[in-house]
Amino acid sequence: MLTFPAQLIYASAVMSETLLQTAVLGIAIAALAFIHSPRLRYWAGGAVAAIAALLLKPVFYPLAFVVAVLAVGVGWRYRRPAVAAVGLLPVLVVGLYMLWNQQRTGYFHFSSIAEINLLQYNAAGVLRQIAGPEVEEKWVTQVIDQANAAPDFAARQHFIQAQAGAMLTAHIGLYARQHVQGMAALFLDPGRFDLSHLLGWLPPAGGGLLTQARQGRLWQAATNLPWGQLSLLGLILLANVARLGAAVRGFYRMKHGNAAWRYGRWVAAGLLLYVAALTGPLGAARFLVPVWPLLLALALAGLRWPQPMPRKQES
Repeated sequence: MLTFPAQLIYASAVMSETLLQTAVLGIAIAALAFIHSPRLRYWAGGAVAAIAALLLKPVFYPLAFVVAVLAVGVGWRYRRPAVAAVGLLPVLVVGLYMLWNQQRTGYFHFSSIAEINLLQYNAAGVLRQIAGPEVEEKWVTQVIDQANAAPDFAARQHFIQAQAGAMLTAHIGLYARQHVQGMAALFLDPGRFDLSHLLGWLPPAGGGLLTQARQGRLWQAATNLPWGQLSLLGLILLANVARLGAAVRGFYRMKHGNAAWRYGRWVAAGLLLYVAALTGPLGAARFLVPVWPLLLALALAGLRWPQPMPRKQES
C-alpha cells in the first residue's frame, strides 16, 4: 500500500475515486462468481456495478456497450435470453441519460467532459509539444471563444470536436506516441502530483514530469528536484515497475489455474487496459486508483512461487 500513495491520498479525499474502485471491484467479483457458477443474480450484480461505475465517472460509459456485447454472446452460449436482457441494462441507462441531457441542452451526449479532454488535454498536448505552451494557450483560448459564440450548446460542442479533431488528425503520429506514453504513465507514475498536494511540495518549473518528458527535459526536471523528493519518487517508481512486471507474470501463471483463474485474469487485464486506453495521454497515478486492486491481485499471483516438484521414488 505504501508503494502506491495515491490509494491512501484519495481514500480520504472528497472525490469519486474510491467509490468507483468499489464499483469496479463489484464488476470483477460478479464476473468471477458468474464464471464459477453461471447464475443470473451474479450477472445482474455485475450489470448493476457497471451502471454505478458509469454514473460515477463518464470514462466508464463506453463499458456499457462492452457489457452488452458480452451479454449477447454469453446469453447465446448458455441459451439464456435473460442474461442477454440483463446485460443490456447499462446501455439502456446510457441511452436514457443521453436523452435527458438532450432534453436539457439540445445536444445528445453523455458528458461534456469528452469535449473538454479532447480540446484542453489531447489536442492541446499535441500543440504544446510542437509549438510550446504559449502557442497552445493562445490556440485553446481562441477555440473556446469561437465556440462560445455558437448559437447553441450543440453547435458549440460540434465546433470544439471539429477543431480538436483536425489538430489530432494533422499530427496523428505524435498523438499516438503521447497516447502510448500516457498509458505507460498510468502504471508507472510515482504520483508526484498527488504527493505534492499531500506534503506541500512546490511544483517543478516547466510543468509536470510527463509534460517535460514529452519535451525531452525529463532528466533535467528530475535532477532539479530536491534529493528527498527524488529519492522517494525513485523508490515508488521502482516499486511500480516491479509490480507491473509481477502482474504480467501473474497473468501468464493464472492460465494454469481453474476456470475462475483462467477467465478471471482476462477480466482484470481487460478492465486495466480499458482504463489505460480511455485515459490515454492523461495517464497518471490518480487515474489508476479505481482499478489498482486488480493490478495488485495480478501482481500477487505473479509473486507466488511455483510448488516444488515431488521427488521420484528411488527404485
